[in-house]
Amino acid sequence: MLPLYLSTIEGLYSYQEKQSIDFTELTQAGLFGIFGSVGSGKSSILEAISFVLYGDTERLNKTDKRAYNMMNLKSNQTMIVFEFLNFEKRKFRFVAQWKRRKNFDDTTPIERTAYELIDEKWVPMESADGALVTNLSYPNFRRTIIIPQGQFKEFLELKGKDRSEMMKEIFYLNKFDLGPKVGFLQSSNNRKLENLKGALSGFESISTEALNKKKEEVEDAKKTLAQTKEDFQDLQAKVRILQEFKDKSIELQQKEGQFNELNSKKSRVQQQEADLNRYEKTSKAFREPLNYLQSLNIEREGLIHKIENFRSVKERQLQEIDIVEKEIGAIQHDYLNLNSFRGQVEDYKLLIQIKENAKKEKELETRLIKGTPFVERTKEAEHTLMKKLEETEEKLENLKSEKVDTSQLIEMEKWYHRKDTIVQQHGQSNRLLEQLSADIELEQSQINKLGYTEDNWEQMIGNELKLIENEFNKLREQETQLQVQARLSSFATDLQPGMPCPLCGALDHPEPMVANHVQEEIQKLNLQKAELEEKRAEYQKLKEQVSKACFGLNNKRASYEQIQQEVNAQASNLEIHISEFTWVGYSSEDVGAFEAQKEKIKQSEQITNSLEAEVKQLRLDLQKNKDNIQKFEKELDSIKAEIAVVQGVSAHSKNALQQFNYKEFEEIELDEVRRSKLALDQKIIQIESGYLTLNQKLNTYKTKLAEIAGQYSSAKDQLSGFNQQIKVRQEQLAKLLREFKFADITQVQQIIQRPMPVEQMRKDIQQFYVRLEVLETQIASLKDYLKDKEFSEEDLETTAKLFEFKKEELELQLSLTGGLEKELAHLTLEIGKKEKLIEEFDQLNARAANLKVMENLFKGNGFVNYVSSIHLRQMCEMANERFHRLTRNQLSLTINDNNEFEVVDYLNNGYRRSVKTLSGGQSFQASLCLALALAENIQSLNKSDKNFFFIDEGFGTQDTESINTVFDTLQYLHHENRVVGIISHVEELKERIPRSVTVEKDSEAGSKVKTSWGS
Repeated sequence: MLPLYLSTIEGLYSYQEKQSIDFTELTQAGLFGIFGSVGSGKSSILEAISFVLYGDTERLNKTDKRAYNMMNLKSNQTMIVFEFLNFEKRKFRFVAQWKRRKNFDDTTPIERTAYELIDEKWVPMESADGALVTNLSYPNFRRTIIIPQGQFKEFLELKGKDRSEMMKEIFYLNKFDLGPKVGFLQSSNNRKLENLKGALSGFESISTEALNKKKEEVEDAKKTLAQTKEDFQDLQAKVRILQEFKDKSIELQQKEGQFNELNSKKSRVQQQEADLNRYEKTSKAFREPLNYLQSLNIEREGLIHKIENFRSVKERQLQEIDIVEKEIGAIQHDYLNLNSFRGQVEDYKLLIQIKENAKKEKELETRLIKGTPFVERTKEAEHTLMKKLEETEEKLENLKSEKVDTSQLIEMEKWYHRKDTIVQQHGQSNRLLEQLSADIELEQSQINKLGYTEDNWEQMIGNELKLIENEFNKLREQETQLQVQARLSSFATDLQPGMPCPLCGALDHPEPMVANHVQEEIQKLNLQKAELEEKRAEYQKLKEQVSKACFGLNNKRASYEQIQQEVNAQASNLEIHISEFTWVGYSSEDVGAFEAQKEKIKQSEQITNSLEAEVKQLRLDLQKNKDNIQKFEKELDSIKAEIAVVQGVSAHSKNALQQFNYKEFEEIELDEVRRSKLALDQKIIQIESGYLTLNQKLNTYKTKLAEIAGQYSSAKDQLSGFNQQIKVRQEQLAKLLREFKFADITQVQQIIQRPMPVEQMRKDIQQFYVRLEVLETQIASLKDYLKDKEFSEEDLETTAKLFEFKKEELELQLSLTGGLEKELAHLTLEIGKKEKLIEEFDQLNARAANLKVMENLFKGNGFVNYVSSIHLRQMCEMANERFHRLTRNQLSLTINDNNEFEVVDYLNNGYRRSVKTLSGGQSFQASLCLALALAENIQSLNKSDKNFFFIDEGFGTQDTESINTVFDTLQYLHHENRVVGIISHVEELKERIPRSVTVEKDSEAGSKVKTSWGS
């Protein structure tokens, strides 16, 4: 990304009034800076860019009333407008704005919009997410485009574990931390294994032997069913043939009656057909000529009426033309004198100008008299301000000479903060251990209350479920036998002496079956099954409850062991950290002495800042006073010049008068002259517009008269044509009357005007003949079918009864066979389920072994630390390309086995030493080279063209030599064709950087931006 313009930053933090920054001027220099005192608003510029692009900021989140707190308290609106080129050289504009409502604490929602420059036009974009055009997320943007304060040295001196955590966040190495995911997969896999064990315990009674036995029973039942079905179909065919003969006889009688009824109506239908034919011929010949003749007569009457209207309009138009010509004659004289009137208007303008200049001349002379003494007083105030500034600067110099080194206090503050963090984490881990111990005891007590232990619960509940399933199988067998007995007993009850058995066909039944209390036994069985089902559900529920408790217990134990390891590690870290406390005169347990020294330095800095602010304000006031003196003197000279100009213009205007004499108007007021000019202007407008309007009106009337005259003539010609056509049609009708032998047209009209549904009548007649012919054909076909066939009603009844008996027998056999097939299907399905569960159980066992291997691989973030080491080594190689050059090949960076940075000292035989032994300038160089390598690495991951780099770093802790080192470092970056910007309050850097902007904070107007290359 390359910034172009921050065209608007208004109402944000200390920026009260609208400010702008032209980044094109800054980036042209390659190396530029943004300077200003502490709190002036330098970093707010970068925060404005980040917020308008991503809608996010490090200082405040959405729950902090961000819109209210970011808005300047003296402003009623906040606006940020930022333009830039992305890595594809496309130009974008992002805008963020919100306003204050009537309630001071309430603001409108933050509105963010984005535009792209396409064909020299700003086209709105659908989304205002900066990541879509920069190809960088908000965190990566801050790591690659803007390097925030305090990140350089912190990254260099971090311990191995802390740096690995930072690398995980920056390079998204969490995707390699697969330990928790493997644990989750193991937990899920073990839970599935436990569920499969429970599910397989319910399939112990399912076997291949039981399946084969059930198949044999089904085959026997199917053979019996096939024979019964064959006998049933034979009887069904015989009944169908007898019933069909009976139905055909009845249908023949009905068809003959319908035919006789239709045949009696035949003569009447033939008469209707003749009348219909006569109506159609007459209508076809006469309807069209009669309708056309009627239409012609109607149009002829309308045309006669139209001709009369044209005649009256023509006469009225002539009268209106005469009136308009008289009105034009009345106004024509004034219209010819318009030029004279316009000359008077021009003189009125000159008179008004003369009187206005006279009034302005008096006002200027009054201002000149009042302004002269004010300049003298401003010059006296300037001497007073200069004396006060000298006294304040002397106090500030004395205070700065007593300044104390703060680097030791900064290191101590980091040590105390680190200790508090370790102690807090240690306490949290101990509390978590106590909670887990209590949860483990509670889980164990719940399992013991149920009467089980962790080792025997699964076997005991499984045995109970097996016993229940065996009881179920016995009850199913008894139920099947009782259902067969109940059905056979119903057949035995229906047996009649001398009648064949519907099942076996025998005529003699010496010992028919008698079933007693079968239904009572079936009801008892159903009650026993319901009790067993309820008991099985209870044990299944108990099994799930105990399984869930055991699974939770195992997880809590594993968590307990993991947290115990963390507690031990934290205690060890605390001991090591305390051993690193080496500052004399201070205590590792009591921070009182440290806080006292810190407060002393803080008070000294506050006094220094107060004096610096006072000096700055005095300089501003002094400059403002000088500017005012120059401004006031310039204003007085301008007033004198303006008086001379006004006098010259008035003299010229008096000489330019043509029709008026100025002396005649010398005593007349300015407003009265203006009213006279206005009245003359209105008169000219009325004369000119009235004359033009009347001429346009006259032309319009004449044009309309010509149109009406043409239409009148055309209408008379059309009337003659209509008369001729009517005569031709009347002769045509007379010829048709003679042809059809009608006395006059009245007879024809009586025929064709009678309402007659032609289509419906034609359809009814046609349907009558079709029905008559169809009935005749159907009767002949039925007689032919019934010829030479015999039928007996008694034979039909006997065959039908035998068919019903056989139907009941078939239904019984179907029910028995269907029940056996259902049992076989259920048994087959259960065996399939069992085989599938066994196969799935084997797969899960194999998966558990693989997951164990993966658990060992990713245990303790080992793999993540390995990847982190690779990234760190690559960064060292990239950083050393600059670090060698900056240190004149004396030093280089490397990584030890604990992922900590060390320095290779080539002046001392290449021995390694801690980065803490580097001087201030060398430490900054190493930190900056690592930051650059880090940014380039991330940009490579995001496929971004890096052409811009911004450092927001505090350089105030550097001495003179370090400042020189910093500048050399920045110059090297510039020589690498990189655009580099810095934010600092160090004046020495400002003097040596070619292009810069300075942010100054005014107590009244807020932060102001000033450039080093002029306005």
